[in-house]
Amino acid sequence: MNKKMRYEFRYENPQRQYIPIKAKFDCRSEKEIILQFPTWRPGRYELADFSQYIKNFTITDDHGKNVEFVKKTKDSWMVNCLGTETIVVSYKFHASILNAGSTFMDDRQLYVNPVNCCIYIPDRQNESCELILEIPADFKIASAIPFIENRAVYKDYHELVDSPFIASGHLQVETYEVLDIKFYIWFMGDFKPEWDRIISDFQRFTYAQIDKFSSRKDKYVGFPVDEYHFIFQILNIKAYHGVEHEKSTIISLGPTEDIMSKLYDELLGVSSHELYHTWNVKNIRPADMLPYDYSQENYSKLGYVAEGVTTYLGDVFLAESGVKDFTWYKKEMEKLLQRHFDNFGRFNYSVAESSWDTWLDGYKKGAPDRKVSIYNEGALLAFILDMKIRKASKNKKSIHSVMNDLYQKFGLKEKGYTEQDYKRIAEDHYGANLEAYFKDYVNGTRPFESLLVEAIDTIGFSLEMEANPKWEERLLGLRLDPLSDKPIVSNTYPGSSADLAGLIYGDEILSVNKLDVNRETISQVLEKEKDHQISLSVNRMGRIIHLICPNTNRDMYPIYKIQKLGITDNLHKRIFKNWIGKNWEDA
Repeated sequence: MNKKMRYEFRYENPQRQYIPIKAKFDCRSEKEIILQFPTWRPGRYELADFSQYIKNFTITDDHGKNVEFVKKTKDSWMVNCLGTETIVVSYKFHASILNAGSTFMDDRQLYVNPVNCCIYIPDRQNESCELILEIPADFKIASAIPFIENRAVYKDYHELVDSPFIASGHLQVETYEVLDIKFYIWFMGDFKPEWDRIISDFQRFTYAQIDKFSSRKDKYVGFPVDEYHFIFQILNIKAYHGVEHEKSTIISLGPTEDIMSKLYDELLGVSSHELYHTWNVKNIRPADMLPYDYSQENYSKLGYVAEGVTTYLGDVFLAESGVKDFTWYKKEMEKLLQRHFDNFGRFNYSVAESSWDTWLDGYKKGAPDRKVSIYNEGALLAFILDMKIRKASKNKKSIHSVMNDLYQKFGLKEKGYTEQDYKRIAEDHYGANLEAYFKDYVNGTRPFESLLVEAIDTIGFSLEMEANPKWEERLLGLRLDPLSDKPIVSNTYPGSSADLAGLIYGDEILSVNKLDVNRETISQVLEKEKDHQISLSVNRMGRIIHLICPNTNRDMYPIYKIQKLGITDNLHKRIFKNWIGKNWEDA
């Protein structure tokens, strides 16, 4: 008899938001087994300790008799299986968080990311799994793995926990095809999609991505799976979050009324990003994470590839495919540049080290200027590498060549890659040594402004600076907390007037030169007083202090822009055309 891990989910008492779950395990011939609850989910490299959401945890045999067990850690149990053929683990999972990686139940839906809530036997993760739902008859199921009469079968535990689903009577779905591959777009929520517009745009960026991974011109073999599902949680509140899976993505976005207007670019951007993850991370995976260990941290320095390259190319594909124009792309690139130059953590911590430390503080603001973002810095380093390869190969190769090689040599062979593998393949396409790029800029903190200038020049543009229109930033070099309606300091520019005056995080600015200020007026007052000595009154944790801001004769926090050169050569024009799908003259 083939062993199988079996799970049953019941939709009942949704107002309580506790999902009743039963997990059944064959344990014949076993003296004891270890049960493990997942402690994190792939796609978010931080511990989540999902076991904190369970209650009424019991273990019985197939006759309902209690089975002896001992809790060993906060999320693992040792079970005595002597004389028992099957154990049934019963518990309730509190499902009250709604985002792209959570599990949620209410009066409208049962939404499950199995990695949040499916207990497992660590040394039996390669067993097939079965999942059965008890749901209302009018519920549809949005899932990459088909449910037949509310039953789904997965090849192993890894596929189970990589296959989120929504069961609801409020789902909408349409499909499209690209190169004989079927794509589903599911919407959960009170939303009226403009289907023709959505499908047209999705078809274009989908084709552009698959085309780059095609190994032969006469046959497209570049997509890892037979079908793919975009599953959207459209919310009535502000939301923006996506999580990649091999055969699907869950994306939460809101508010609803802005989806087809203000948030439509975000819908396209996150969708393109998550689709590219089907190759990059779900198949092209760092060796440190193959296979995933759901019980503890999976450290890797390769977040700058997994998330950085994906961030860079997700936007490139939108412009190259014609879904968005170059003006839009230029603004997105300028956002990356601004975040880079405004974050002085780049002098302290490399992007590789920051990848390792996502497990520590990668998804929160953290200590000021301590680290960098694997998304932001990784994207800029990917752009630099892309331009280096295009220029050196005279536009014959690119970062797409690197990622295609990684897919062919590692992803398709289910092998994990290392930084040395990535470096070696990049050097093959660059045609020269890239030791300094990896040593100084990926694993080091050497400033790479000159590399950015060179990369931007490669596409016939230049990097320019403009004065910051916010006078508190320009004149004093201080940033205000964006979440506060008061002028509260969130950071200061090193060596700036604010820094030298002694302002610290959390200070509330009360007055400038004895003129009362608030969040809306501080910039205006500073502009009027810019030619005078600046004195501030500050509330520091209830203590009123007075500070003098020295004149540094410098503009702080400049704004970075990409400007088109007056003239460029034919190679750079060809690179621009091949890179973004537009003529340089028309940009």
